[in-house]
Amino acid sequence: MVDRPQLTQSSVLIGQLGGKANDPDVFAMYVINEALNSFGGRLFDEVRSRQGLAYSVYAVWSPHYDYPGMFLAGGQTRSEATVPFIQSVKTELQKLRQAPLTGKELAFAKESILNSFVFNFVDPAQTLSRLMRYEYFSYPKDFIFRYQKAVKEMTAQKVLEAAKRTLKLDEMVVLVVGNRKAIQPNLETLNQPVIPVDVSIPKPV
Repeated sequence: MVDRPQLTQSSVLIGQLGGKANDPDVFAMYVINEALNSFGGRLFDEVRSRQGLAYSVYAVWSPHYDYPGMFLAGGQTRSEATVPFIQSVKTELQKLRQAPLTGKELAFAKESILNSFVFNFVDPAQTLSRLMRYEYFSYPKDFIFRYQKAVKEMTAQKVLEAAKRTLKLDEMVVLVVGNRKAIQPNLETLNQPVIPVDVSIPKPV
């Protein structure tokens, strides 16, 4: 908890370490990321539109080539809606571990990934940069094509199995920046230790 009494809203991040770009579940997690995000995604539809708990809500899956990246879900909400917001986002993540994506969700997510993929290669410099990274980190030379093929062949069952292996809700850390006194019900009702974080700039000695 970063306490900022002057704020009227809370910024929330819920996260864990993610995988590397060559992990077996990485393509399924890209699909999950698309299913959660944007207009029509689960977080937008449920947390923002139906429950009205967020000004903005999103998820980010960002693997790296040589070390684990992060998986983050979060957004901005009213101070008094902070706890319900956290609970609602976690509920949507838990649902991904319990039941497959619908056919419509799966098709939308795959199409979004494949349609945006071409923008990674708009000019020769982008293509060269990506191929150099693959070479430097000892990735297969055809990794680009494996990426596309894996997304095209992704199934709802594969996504469900990846979510069960990858999304570890019990290990996720929740970071809240907001007015602690205005957060009611308070963060202790989440049954996790609330650790104050001091981000003030020390005065010069």
